[in-house]
Amino acid sequence: MRFTIIGWNFRKTPVEVRDNLVLTPDQQVELGHQLSNRFNLGGIAILSTCNRTEFFLVNAEQQLDQIIEMLEKYWKLSELRESVYIIHNLDGVRHLFRVASSLDSMVLGEPQILGQLKDAFQSFNEADLTRKLLHHLFTRAFSTAKRVRTETTVASNAVSVSYAAVELAKHIFEDLSKQTVMVIGAGEMAELAVRHLMRSGISQLFMTNRTFLSAAKLAEKFQGLAVPFEHLERHLHQADIIISSTGARDYIITPKMVKHCLRQRRGGSMFFIDIAVPRDIDPEINELPGTFCYDIDDMQSLVSQNQEERKKQSVKAEGIIENEILELELWFKSLSAVPTIRSLRKNFHSVAEEEMKKSFRLLKKIPESERKEVEQLVHRLVHKLLHDPSRNLKEIAHDEDAHLYLESVKKIFDLSPVQANLQEAPEKHHRLKVVKS
Repeated sequence: MRFTIIGWNFRKTPVEVRDNLVLTPDQQVELGHQLSNRFNLGGIAILSTCNRTEFFLVNAEQQLDQIIEMLEKYWKLSELRESVYIIHNLDGVRHLFRVASSLDSMVLGEPQILGQLKDAFQSFNEADLTRKLLHHLFTRAFSTAKRVRTETTVASNAVSVSYAAVELAKHIFEDLSKQTVMVIGAGEMAELAVRHLMRSGISQLFMTNRTFLSAAKLAEKFQGLAVPFEHLERHLHQADIIISSTGARDYIITPKMVKHCLRQRRGGSMFFIDIAVPRDIDPEINELPGTFCYDIDDMQSLVSQNQEERKKQSVKAEGIIENEILELELWFKSLSAVPTIRSLRKNFHSVAEEEMKKSFRLLKKIPESERKEVEQLVHRLVHKLLHDPSRNLKEIAHDEDAHLYLESVKKIFDLSPVQANLQEAPEKHHRLKVVKS
């Protein structure tokens, strides 16, 4: 198959090294051109994220040392060989399929990696760097990932606290597009929660923090409205969902505050998610009518349950990948018959051409229009005669004794070695627009 992956990921490479390996989309394509030209590769694509940098290569197995040496010079890093992994052929395909299906991610089932892989493929495809084999492998990887997403729930359950908080909100309000959210805090957990909320299409976002500038920056980033921390109570009643993640030592939202809000809201429910340690929201609020209050332990419990469910589903997902690998292996085996089939077709069409030339010399007065009709008829006839043998040869190629059958065909039809080993002509691919589903 001649397919090789060279890579560095979170499993083997420390973050301080991975930080230096991250490439922009333009840098990826530029480096791809350099490698392709220098080593005469039969295809290349590069995936570069915070957790992995991987090179997908065709016809590189004899030049791996030189390629790694070039990459060490490119990044000015001498320790790349210490953590590199190199995977060949079907094992490499299996790795690609697992990456696309988010089975090799730091967070099992996370959805971002498929989009990142599609973006990388599209960039390299548009740069005419993927060629036929990589084009086929990536296309199969995307369809496999789609099967995993539709036939399993490996990506369906929240496995981060921030994500779980938003999923809980969806369960209570169903449609978040009509809900107003107040986020208290401007740290990493708060930002992650905001990202998930924005993907859910919330109606309005308020942000507040003891340091107003931090809240303002985050609000600007997500097109929300920053509220001074001292005005929190004044605006709290406007929020349907309140997510709090600060470093406060005492409760910043009390039952008294919420009772006042409920009177202003005239029966409208309020949903509180407290992901701070120590807690920001007094748990007694949960006793008030029309309130729902969850803390970090509730979130962690949900996350743990979901992680276990994802692990169970991953077993099914691995089965889907193995099924796809088997199908791909059969396809590759069928390719061994292609040179013989091409040679056979070329032989038959050549004989047909010669015989038609002889006939046309004898039939000098035949009109040009009739001559073309005869030519088309003969070639259609040859095509039909060879249709079943061609199909059967591809099926035979799956057998262990395929080479014996193919040699027999060559002898029966007197196909020369040169004819029988014709290289498959390079196939020009259209520049596909990859749809992120």
